[in-house]
Amino acid sequence: MKKFLSVVFALILVSVCVLPAFADSMTISTGSGVTDEYQLTFPADTNIPWESSSYALGSVTATVMRLSPDKKVKVSVASANDYNLVSTTSASSKIAYTLTGADTIVFFAGDYGKDCPLSVSIADAQWQQAASGEHTDVLTFTAELTNA
Repeated sequence: MKKFLSVVFALILVSVCVLPAFADSMTISTGSGVTDEYQLTFPADTNIPWESSSYALGSVTATVMRLSPDKKVKVSVASANDYNLVSTTSASSKIAYTLTGADTIVFFAGDYGKDCPLSVSIADAQWQQAASGEHTDVLTFTAELTNA
């Protein structure tokens, strides 16, 4: 009986070892229905310390940037108060500031993770003439997909 089982197992092993092998080729491609897609993050509300001559607001960052090679995303920034921090108690009390970095916010295909930092500069003379209290401005960011 042992000899019989040994022969059966040996035949099974030999038959398993001679399985035919086949080769084939495969084409890998992306779907043609993929459209341009982008996603950006913008700086959050920020409190600028009193009498700061410059202050980093944060960055506009590309978190998704799947674009055709001939496309770009341009971001523009507009100030509600013409780049003035306006007193919450008196609209005539203003602190003028300069926004740096807003004129160069452009993203191209593959710019995933790219940061465009923004900062504010306020002259000492503006702080010296400013009324005490809270002053605010609202920045509006507009992203536009255009031809590169």
